[in-house]
Amino acid sequence: MQQDWVHDRGSISAPDFPPASPIDLQVVIPHRAPQLTKAALKYAESIPNDLNVRLRLIDVHVVPYGFPLDKPTVSPPYLARRLRSLARESTLSVSAEIVFARDWEQGLRRALGPGSLVLMAIKRSWWRTSDKRLAARLRKLGHQVIWVECE
Repeated sequence: MQQDWVHDRGSISAPDFPPASPIDLQVVIPHRAPQLTKAALKYAESIPNDLNVRLRLIDVHVVPYGFPLDKPTVSPPYLARRLRSLARESTLSVSAEIVFARDWEQGLRRALGPGSLVLMAIKRSWWRTSDKRLAARLRKLGHQVIWVECE
């Protein structure tokens, strides 16, 4: 059987092929506070199942300048346990990552891939908060940011 290939503005598709496998969607959730992270995880569960969502829960731990980055002030196993306990509350596939950095925002930027989809839980307020300013800066860098307002 011969396939008739369709060329459309640089894309090539075969009309008789079955639909592609489900889309893999990687979503990054930065951990700031437990209640905000739980709200973001709950929101992520509402994303349709056919998108095959994989979550990256990233906890950026700031290490003061007086200490080397490989010897943080808080025990890494403690941080990992805390993050894993939050990740277990989700029904989706969650990978928990800890990043040690001197600056929180720089650590988050270093952990993000190009054009990442970031899901941020932000406390509801009438004025522009530091989290909203962070979301604007991430958008300027080419990332897609989704806000989840919570109380």
